[in-house]
Amino acid sequence: MTKKAKRILLEINDIKILTGSSYITAYRSMIHLKDALGKKKHQKVTISEYITYHGLNFDEVAESLSL
Repeated sequence: MTKKAKRILLEINDIKILTGSSYITAYRSMIHLKDALGKKKHQKVTISEYITYHGLNFDEVAESLSL
């Protein structure tokens, strides 16, 4: 039996789930986060970076995103 790989990258739909916001608001939040982290447009944001930046609890985020 193979193990299912755990996701490490944050998607805009994840931000929608976590914040209850619209797609465009979540998209803007992602842009702001990338800017704050010094990432380039093509670079991805990890779930861990999001949690650290916002000071969230990992277990609560993992439960919300079904990780």
